[in-house]
Amino acid sequence: MKFGSNKQQNKEANVGKVTVLSMGFELTGDIISKSDIRADGILVGSIRTDKKVVVGEKASITGDIIAEEISINGEVVGDLYINGDTTIYSNAKVSGNITTSSIHIHKGAQINSGVQVVDPKEVEEASKSSKINSVSREELYSMLDEKAEKKKEVPVKPIAKPQVRSYTDTSSSGIEDSNKDLPRTW
Repeated sequence: MKFGSNKQQNKEANVGKVTVLSMGFELTGDIISKSDIRADGILVGSIRTDKKVVVGEKASITGDIIAEEISINGEVVGDLYINGDTTIYSNAKVSGNITTSSIHIHKGAQINSGVQVVDPKEVEEASKSSKINSVSREELYSMLDEKAEKKKEVPVKPIAKPQVRSYTDTSSSGIEDSNKDLPRTW
């Protein structure tokens, strides 16, 4: 493949994007994304995505999670609203209500939760009670798209006109002053 070929660019455009909260990273605030989210750090805030959330073994999330799918290997304290599969692995610690359409719990997982397995439409209805779902996805995404468009429209500063200085001889003796600020020519 040639360097910079169109084939490579087309492949990269089709690759799924992942928002990553890496290990050692701490964040206070909500995460709202159109892509998959992988958390290996500490988050005090809620997550909302139309895709998958992966909670790593060293991760700690305190807040509600609304997603299509979730895999938990770390700690989550908050309510979960998952339209698809919820997988809780043996190292996981989960506290809060879980509303999902499918759940898999591995032996050894620590769960202090109420679990409801319901139809995906009922998950959507239940998620409306979460504070992170106070604005509809469509409204939120349109606001985010507007902000992105504004960032792209960078105003161009006009080029300043060069300043022209005129020098006049003000000495009365007719001898040039050696301290004058004269333009240099090299």
